[in-house]
Parts: sequence; structure tokens; C-alpha cells
Amino acid sequence: MAIPTDPSSSDPKQAPVPTITSQVQADLPSLAEARQLEELLGARPSLWRRLQDFSGSSQMRTCFLFLPPALLLFTLFVTWPVVEAAYYSFFNWNGYGAPSKWIGLENFLRVLNDPIFYHSLFNNLLIVLVSAFIQVPMALALALLISDKSRSSVIFRAIFFLPYILGEIVAGLIWRYIYDGNYGVLAVVYRWFGQQAPEVLATEGWATAALLLVVVWKYFGFHMALFVAGRQGVGDDVLEAAKIDGATRWQSTLNIVLPLMRPVIVLSLFFSILGSLQAFAIIVALTDGGPSNSTHSAVSYLYNFGIKRMRVGFGSAIGVTLFIICVLVMVLYKRLFMRPKEGR
Repeated sequence: MAIPTDPSSSDPKQAPVPTITSQVQADLPSLAEARQLEELLGARPSLWRRLQDFSGSSQMRTCFLFLPPALLLFTLFVTWPVVEAAYYSFFNWNGYGAPSKWIGLENFLRVLNDPIFYHSLFNNLLIVLVSAFIQVPMALALALLISDKSRSSVIFRAIFFLPYILGEIVAGLIWRYIYDGNYGVLAVVYRWFGQQAPEVLATEGWATAALLLVVVWKYFGFHMALFVAGRQGVGDDVLEAAKIDGATRWQSTLNIVLPLMRPVIVLSLFFSILGSLQAFAIIVALTDGGPSNSTHSAVSYLYNFGIKRMRVGFGSAIGVTLFIICVLVMVLYKRLFMRPKEGR
């Protein structure tokens, strides 16, 4: 007796019947479509998903090629010196031989009990305030005036940028000669009027004001160049549309140009604060912290009372304290002004 065969298996050209599993798989979006759907919905991918995307891209090979040398240099010249300074700060050490006299937190207590250290931090704060409220606004105002591409504007930008090209030591020595009460430019001007020139750099208060003036003069061009680049990044079509709508130049500047330049303004303030905390060479060349230690910054205080006097352990404690202050200030500034806007 013949066994009946399945008619579906007898015809080899007949298409297979789709199963439920194959239909579900066919209806599922591809990986690229799923990623595109996540972007449209504003969903943030998980950390594991981002690691998968990164590991499968060409960026991973680029990182493996360029990251190890950069990481090695950063470790040797940044991380390791910070660790060493933190280690030396617990010793009474003059820099010769291996440190052996452990004194614990005594160096930090000396730093925190020294009024000169607090006065140097106050001078840093003065530089920050002058940079933020005088230097940066003046640079912004001038950049808005000479941001066009005319020949006269280019010449003015070059003139104001020249002081920034000078080294800090050179700038300090130039202004030290200008302020000199016997042979400097100030002395010549006073002699024209039959007066004796004051010793500006030898008078407390006046020396600090003279230092602040030099700082504004030295770094004014840098901030102006940043603002010129930011102003030139604002499209002319936006300003033309505002002009057609009846907006004046002042209204366009206040409501369009300045909001669009906000990232550049925040970056400029960041550089001014960071540079103020690191002020050193220009102070050493101009006043060397005098008179009576009244113009020290935190870094020049470290140099004069730590390195120069062969108190390396004490200087290391100053450096660690300054490092912590800088990190706290920068983290606070980033949280307040440099947070990315969240998507709606």
C-alpha cells in the first residue's frame, strides 16, 4: 500500500510558509533605524550602547593610536608632579637628598596661618574682578566696533593685540622702566610740570594699582581677539532681518549679537579667571611681590617663600592648596556657566 505524500513537499518551487517568528523578525526595525528612532524621540542611549557604538567605530582605532602617548606625557608632566608635591608637603625638606623629616600637616597649618598667603589670594581676587568687570567688557565693546573686515579695523586689531605677543617678563620690565620715578617715562612727564615723580612701585596701594593696569594692558588684546572671532561668527542675514523688522543697531547688538556670543563671553571669562589664578611672571618682573609683600599672587608667594628660600616642603603645601582652590573654582564656574543646555 502506497504511503500518501505531502503535496507541499512534492513541489520544490512552492514558497515556504512564513512562521510567526520570521514575521516578527521582519517587522523589527534595523539597528540603524532603531538608533534613528531614539534620536527623533530624544532618548539618551545607555552607557553600554554608547560603548558598543564607540568600540565598533574607527574612533576606537584612532584612540588606541594617539591616546597612549598623550596619556604618558600627561602622567609624567602633570599627574606625577602633583602626586610628588602632595608627598613632599608632609616633610620639612630643603630640596637636597631624600626627604626624611616627617612633620605631617604642619606645613599646611603654616600656610593657613600666614596673613601674607591670604593677602596674596586677595590680590588674585582683585585681578579676577578687574579682568571680569573692566578688561573683558572693554574688550567686548572694542571688538564690536572693529569686528568688520576693513583695513583700518585690521590695523587697530593688530595694535591692540601686540601687547599679548610680548612675553610676561618683557612686559613687566617695560612697565617697570615706565614707572621708575628717577629715569622712567613717568619721571619725564612729571619733570615737564616741574614736579618730583612718585615712586609708584615702592608705595603700597599704588603698586597694586600699577600691577592691575599692566595686567589689563597685557591681556586686553587676547580677549578682544576672541570677541572679534565670536562677532564675525554671527551671520549677517540675521542682522539684516532684524534691520528690516525695524530694530536699531543697539537693539540688534543687545538682543541678537550678545546672546549669540554668549559661549565666547563665557570662554573669555574662564580664561581670565584661570589666568588670574596663575599670575606669576609679570609680578616677579614688575614688583617681585613688593613693597612689603603687598603685591604677591598665590604663585609668586609660593616661589618667594617656598622655592626661593629652599623650603620645598612648605612650597609644596602651598602648591597643593592652590591646586585645590583652582579645581574648586573651575568646577564651580563650569557648573554655573558652562553647563550644556538640556534638550526640550
